[in-house]
Amino acid sequence: MEIKKIEQPSTDSERLLDDILGDSVEMVSLRSKKKQYPVRWMKPGTMRKLTHIILKKGNDSKLSCMSASLIILNNFWKIKCFYPLHWRWFYYIKQYTDDELFPIIAAGKKKVPLQTYLMNITLLTEMKDTIMIMKKEEAITSLQGRSTEPDGKVQKTTVG
Repeated sequence: MEIKKIEQPSTDSERLLDDILGDSVEMVSLRSKKKQYPVRWMKPGTMRKLTHIILKKGNDSKLSCMSASLIILNNFWKIKCFYPLHWRWFYYIKQYTDDELFPIIAAGKKKVPLQTYLMNITLLTEMKDTIMIMKKEEAITSLQGRSTEPDGKVQKTTVG
């Protein structure tokens, strides 16, 4: 049996990891290559506002422009001052389509600290006091297989 020798990562791989771990900027262009927009790690306030407009607007045709604008601004003061004008600039003046805005939304999705974000959303959803009260049998059925360990792995339970 042949044992493979472990090699050190290349300098390019180290730079890529450094960009991922640091608050690196991903430059995304729309339509023309002249204008590029920076996309950074998503801040909690931006994700909160994004969630709010998704729940409020639903499948409105303006949703992609609003979301792309939030992803680009990604700062409390920038959103407060420029967001109403910025998304309207995208929607009414530039008239970007969903296909054209896809690169910005995809880049924003990559910049969400996913593991802890999803774990927090899951736990907070279960703590809401507005969910319907279940019967004991329904609760046991829904909780089977949903116990979580601190490292994020799912462990099946056999309650009942």
